[in-house]
Amino acid sequence: MIQNLPPGHLKVFDPAIDAEQVIRLIEESFQLQNDPESRLVIEQMRRAVDRQNLLGILNAEEVRQPGYVWLIDGQIVGNINIISFLDNLRHIALIANVAVKPEFQHLGIAKALTKQALRYCEQTRASEVWLQVSQENVAAHKLYLGLGFEIVRPVNNWLIEKKPSAFVPSTNDMPSETKIGSRMFWDYPKQKVWLEETYPVNTRWYASVDFAQFPPLSWLNPFTWDSASRLNHFILRKQGELLGVLSWQRGLQKSDYLWLAIPENEKEAETIAALMGYFLQNEWEGKTLRLEYPGGRAEDSLATAGFKLNRRLQWMKLKL
Repeated sequence: MIQNLPPGHLKVFDPAIDAEQVIRLIEESFQLQNDPESRLVIEQMRRAVDRQNLLGILNAEEVRQPGYVWLIDGQIVGNINIISFLDNLRHIALIANVAVKPEFQHLGIAKALTKQALRYCEQTRASEVWLQVSQENVAAHKLYLGLGFEIVRPVNNWLIEKKPSAFVPSTNDMPSETKIGSRMFWDYPKQKVWLEETYPVNTRWYASVDFAQFPPLSWLNPFTWDSASRLNHFILRKQGELLGVLSWQRGLQKSDYLWLAIPENEKEAETIAALMGYFLQNEWEGKTLRLEYPGGRAEDSLATAGFKLNRRLQWMKLKL
């Protein structure tokens, strides 16, 4: 049976020719204009292209993060990128920026682009292939499942840009016999276990933080010295029992990040409310805060603290 191909044709992304059209396509497709960090990513893409052109790196085969575009009548109507990560000497590929102009959707362009990206991943011997997709994008889910991906887990991206006008839990409202303080050496083993449950090891290559920075005295490790960010840890304890840890990642360009190590149990929402209330009242410097947390967990507590749910995503992995 002959498969019907979409109109137009595929081409290797060439930054010297295609960059501005692709950036506009990504901006429009994912509505990035209203997301400060996404705007930063777009600007970084533009600067990277300018540097490549300045250095004369105009050969599309030499692009470090390759991609493909789909053209119809000379116009770029679709795009896909492959971003490579190295994790313990393993080549991991992330398929990203899959975008098709609305008027050209449902023609099979996204499928053709994704198949080409998978061929590239196979040729470059990627040990794992991942992607993130919006939970609301039913058509994309169907496409990726049909191409051999499986859903691994949901994740929510949260954002807070200014002091919330809504109610923020006060440290005066904390449950009795609980207190917030600095993390101690002996707290880290539990924190490590909870971090691995919340931010599983198999996708840490994508995180904005180096998890090697979390252990006490990590600054003695020379492999973390080049990190631009630094961490502060706050713990909630009740009658000597550690309930959870909030880690504050500072020093990045536009946003600070929060990382939560809290077990998934009946105390989770209460623990998050107490830690967030303390942090927002006593430590926050007013810079945009970002938090990634498993989908479906503590959503009411985070919303009450003033966080806005920025995106609901699904991690998907290719079954090799």
